[in-house]
Amino acid sequence: METKTAVELENLADLHMHISASVTPEILWDLAHEQGMKLPMRDYFEFAKSVTIDGNVGYEEYLKMYDLLEEIQSTPEAMFRLAEQVPTHLYQHDKIDLVEIRMNPMLRSRSGKIDLDHIIVYTLQGLERASLKFPRLRTGLILSMDRRFPPEVNKIIVDKAIKYKDRGVIGIDLAGPIDKNFSFEPIEGLAKRIHAEGLGLTIHTGEATNADEMWEVVTKLKPNRIGHGIACVHDANLMAYLREHRIVLETCPTSNLKTKSVKDLDEMRFNYQTLLEHRVPFTINTDGPILQKTTLPKEYEMLIENHILTMDQAQAANQLAHEVSFIK
Repeated sequence: METKTAVELENLADLHMHISASVTPEILWDLAHEQGMKLPMRDYFEFAKSVTIDGNVGYEEYLKMYDLLEEIQSTPEAMFRLAEQVPTHLYQHDKIDLVEIRMNPMLRSRSGKIDLDHIIVYTLQGLERASLKFPRLRTGLILSMDRRFPPEVNKIIVDKAIKYKDRGVIGIDLAGPIDKNFSFEPIEGLAKRIHAEGLGLTIHTGEATNADEMWEVVTKLKPNRIGHGIACVHDANLMAYLREHRIVLETCPTSNLKTKSVKDLDEMRFNYQTLLEHRVPFTINTDGPILQKTTLPKEYEMLIENHILTMDQAQAANQLAHEVSFIK
């Protein structure tokens, strides 16, 4: 009896995918020219290299790549097109039948010149259209707050998520570059509102930050899930807390290598073995397949072929992803 290889797995779920990093260079190029944007380079092939990662670039350089990506994706029409095309491609080519796409509407408003409601609604309509084409495909939108934003701006994003929670917004994220002046205190009240409204809450932490910050996140904000969270492997008490409170890690293997959050495959093997030993719940995700030059099947294939996970462990992670999705 033949056993399935990782790339043959079906019914995959990706819970941590930034739409900014999930669009092909060809589409980005077309969108930029349709909008009359002046790009930093005139040659298409030079542009294509600038919106995908070759080698390992480091965390800060990686985040800078998002500035151009989000600027190109900053019209309601563009978001409608991408919100339909990205899940469609994932379903047709990678057999992903559940995808949670996240984006920051404020970073697409061109400094307030574009209405946030238009950006959000057009995105939701694009996701809905993708699901209409493929009834088995389940999609949801996570709106991202940002560490660089003042509390009143992040509050607006939460307000919008609540406003559209019955139309396809399923949760809230906190992302953005590490800022030494950032405080989680103003986010505590927002987190309580998010939980009270029945929306999911996921926080980027433990990727470029340490276990101390993760402790602050889990105790103050009480997230349902954590984006990345690999720093927890250095704190047994934190791993016990994550296990006991069923806080699920959204791990992104290739992304962690390319941002140098994880040094190499040996360190990655240690990380996952430690999570398994301490029974910390985790899922496998891409972070953004185009920017990372990966796919979700390739993520599983890498982990299995390098003896980081067994096939059973990979299947368990994928099953968990379906179970803890914010999509009702």
